[in-house]
Amino acid sequence: MRILLSLCITLVVGFPGLARAAQTTGSSITLSWTAPGDDGLIGTATRYDLRYSIAPITAQNFSLASAVTGVPSPASPHTRQTMTVSSLAPSQLYYFAIRTVDEAGNWSPISNVAQRTAPSAPTEVDGTPLAISFSSPWPNPARQSARVSFTLPTESDVAIVVYDISGRIVRTLARGMQSAGQSDLLWDLGDDMGHPVGSGMYLMRARLADRTFVKRVVVAR
Repeated sequence: MRILLSLCITLVVGFPGLARAAQTTGSSITLSWTAPGDDGLIGTATRYDLRYSIAPITAQNFSLASAVTGVPSPASPHTRQTMTVSSLAPSQLYYFAIRTVDEAGNWSPISNVAQRTAPSAPTEVDGTPLAISFSSPWPNPARQSARVSFTLPTESDVAIVVYDISGRIVRTLARGMQSAGQSDLLWDLGDDMGHPVGSGMYLMRARLADRTFVKRVVVAR
């Protein structure tokens, strides 16, 4: 039997106290992989064994790692499958690996070992987790500068960019990981070269974690 598995990972956040299809606490990490066959790319495998650990996983210690329950059954070859591992400790680095077995009991080697730090715990106000938000720019119209504020419940990847009405990138205000909580940004009404922009309509596009916002701001010189 020849079975190759490769794990990819994306992040989701499990907020304590919020109702979900299944109640979870702590952080969550979503894993995805492409289903193999039970003989290379032929047939359907029988079962997965997905495990995680706070220590690097190897073929020798795979059986000592924590087994994930509720893993879906193997789908037909080339099918994309996902599994969310919940109740993880916020800000903890985890390692993940998966293997599969055919109907004859032949196990594949373990997949590549994926690693990811679980998202930090949500920031709360009066016991209620903060929601992702992006304000309208102010003042608007703007003559000397414009400000915006945004809120993140957990540390997240963000990209906040100013475009002109033709869709050309004018200024990148923020890009990369940002801490949880509320943050303010100042646009000095200049482009990425430091030159003042002309009067007119501009768009601020913000990608905050998995959400996107677009706000208009008028520059009046």
